[in-house]
Amino acid sequence: MPVEKDEVLSALRRVKGPDLSGNIVELGLVSEIFIKDDRVYFSITIPADRANELEQLRLAAEKVVSGIPGVVGVTAVLTAEATESTPRKTVLPINRPEHARVRAAREKGATGDGAGPRQAAAAANAGQASKAQPVPGVKHIIAVASGKGGVGKSTVAVNLALGLQAIGLKVGIVDADIYGPSQPRLLGVTGRPQVAHGKVIQPLTGWGLKVMSMGFLVDEGTPIVWRGPMVTSALSQMLRETDWAGDAGDLDVLIIDMPPGTGDIQLTISQSVPLAGAVIVSTPQDLALIDARKGIAMFKRVEVPILGIVENMSYFLCPKCGERSDVFGHGGAREEARSLGVPFLGEVPLHMDIRETSDSGKPVTVAEPESVYAKIFRDIAANAWSEVERAKGTLTPPPHLEIANEGTVLKAAFPDGRSFELPAEFLRVVSPSAEVQGHSPSQRVTVPRKKHVKIVNMTPVGNYATRLIFDDGHNSGLYTWGYLHLIGREKEERWGKYLEELSAKGLTRE
Repeated sequence: MPVEKDEVLSALRRVKGPDLSGNIVELGLVSEIFIKDDRVYFSITIPADRANELEQLRLAAEKVVSGIPGVVGVTAVLTAEATESTPRKTVLPINRPEHARVRAAREKGATGDGAGPRQAAAAANAGQASKAQPVPGVKHIIAVASGKGGVGKSTVAVNLALGLQAIGLKVGIVDADIYGPSQPRLLGVTGRPQVAHGKVIQPLTGWGLKVMSMGFLVDEGTPIVWRGPMVTSALSQMLRETDWAGDAGDLDVLIIDMPPGTGDIQLTISQSVPLAGAVIVSTPQDLALIDARKGIAMFKRVEVPILGIVENMSYFLCPKCGERSDVFGHGGAREEARSLGVPFLGEVPLHMDIRETSDSGKPVTVAEPESVYAKIFRDIAANAWSEVERAKGTLTPPPHLEIANEGTVLKAAFPDGRSFELPAEFLRVVSPSAEVQGHSPSQRVTVPRKKHVKIVNMTPVGNYATRLIFDDGHNSGLYTWGYLHLIGREKEERWGKYLEELSAKGLTRE
């Protein structure tokens, strides 16, 4: 039987109020009860100056609700009435007598009728920034943010995640836009996350990415009408109670698709999560760049490295005549990056293919891996990852590369003294492109019949990668220095797995 709201209220009547007079339900201190998949969320309104001493009240409330048969998880959040110094919204008086219980609660400094401005109890100690705690199962976390909505941030975020996966990293994505989750639709993922081993949530998977989103818990047409404390608590659960590592081991990168703006949610994430850096998405026009500048300023204020700016909808190419139009202007984000002294990661055009593949739940990076748009996102991903490595001091220095034996071998000599001879066939079948790397194991494409393939050319990409061009026409693989070093060290193991895949699928090298 599903858990009912009346059961929750009945259990909470056993919890005494702040001064042990009455209970928190009768005092009107409980609000915003939300039940989804047998997980219960609610708020308890308390005086802001008593947040620390009333933490035991919150724990007691969670305990009694967790004892209800069928409840699999409980989140109670303390909220506080605004202090006298906080500006209040003017409310027109109405001729309605105040209930005695509400009056008594108000006189004690808390109202639980769900009306009036609130703030998190933690905000009473706003000057004390919380220390960022690691997210279990995750090595690096990248926030993808924008100063305003409507700039295509979520589309960039998911293609950035897939681009990072395409260069050989284990990647996940968490949809932090609680009020407008986009990742379920962008990745074409449906279903409900399962809870295992008590409170650990099993993330869903889309195109090889582990993903968590409020969109999996609430129907697409259902609005989320939570206040800030409920949102930040839900985000904390999605981040810290999700089994990101699973059987495959820790994620190399977790992308956080941030909500637009620079409010409390963004600040809380920036201060409570150890971000490796932030990617800022903007369109070229001045209005969007003003807001992007605010986002950069916020991250700098909380000492989060800016990995770079992406200019989305940079220009439009007419699908019929091929004429280019700078609908929103062009180059504004590049110029802004230069003036602010932050990296410019790349520009993404406004194009029907990107929009259509996103709407269909198969982002362009996996839907059309050989397209110029997929290459753009992979280049942006490689550039962003290089900035992460640079900030950590782990950036692999450029090797000396040489095409040898009539294109059948690539020789790579690294400054650390290690040298590798990488056969062209091996490089082709472990290409860091979506064709090979960008899918889950069940969707993975094993490339056969490449025994005689040759490298015909290579072109540098910045100071962090090279693009190899093969005589079969393949040129979408972006080989970063770190990836070349990795596959050089793991050549025998990766080659063995490739031969096993060929055999299992009935394919051949010839």
